[in-house]
Amino acid sequence: MSRVRAGGDALIEDTKANGELKPVSGRKTVHDLVYEQLRDALMSGAFEARKLFTIASLSERFNTSHMPVREALRRLASENALRISSGGTAYVPAITALELRDISRARIIIEGATARLAGPRMTQTDIDALEQILARHRDSASAGDIVEMTAANRAFHFQVYRAAGSPVLLSQIENLWLRSGPYVRYLSDRMADLLKSDHRNDFTDLHVTMIKAIKMGDAEALGAACEADIQASQDLLLDFLANEDEIVQLTR
Repeated sequence: MSRVRAGGDALIEDTKANGELKPVSGRKTVHDLVYEQLRDALMSGAFEARKLFTIASLSERFNTSHMPVREALRRLASENALRISSGGTAYVPAITALELRDISRARIIIEGATARLAGPRMTQTDIDALEQILARHRDSASAGDIVEMTAANRAFHFQVYRAAGSPVLLSQIENLWLRSGPYVRYLSDRMADLLKSDHRNDFTDLHVTMIKAIKMGDAEALGAACEADIQASQDLLLDFLANEDEIVQLTR
């Protein structure tokens, strides 16, 4: 494949839900495509906290020049998805309990409200799609496939949020999920043991409740179940963080 110039056009296949990065080519600008792939990968939790991004390595991965990668990293930094060091290196922000609580609080407010708006607008086609995604979620949890499980969770939520018909709210939610990427990765890296236990079924319970609420036409119950799902993820993350802090204290 020939190298794509920074000012050239580009066309890309759909980025996989697990955040896999691929070379770019075709009609959209290269900068836009690099940005979209990196954004999707960050949102999917493809990169762990403190992960460093070198322009040279990403340019080779995307088969592009340095310019579109540099611009994409700057754009993501402006959205608080990445940080730029004094030396110009981009990296994924560190994980803190304080920021987790702040992001989760914003998610509960915005996503709960969006789910309530979506409820009355959801069709049988939406319900069928949600049930198919739920089946994927259950199967991946039973198989211990954390990558597929994470992708199914994201697909489920955004199937609901898109039904609200609000590009503004959807954009806000995408930004919050973008900033949640390091936490998604952190949680994923620590769920292997849970998926081997009876708790693996717990991760879809609130999705079942959301579908039931949609079928009953109960927008309030849908919003409440969505909020509870976000809260449950936050609580599990905080438990992991607290346990790791205790281990650090004991080993000092």
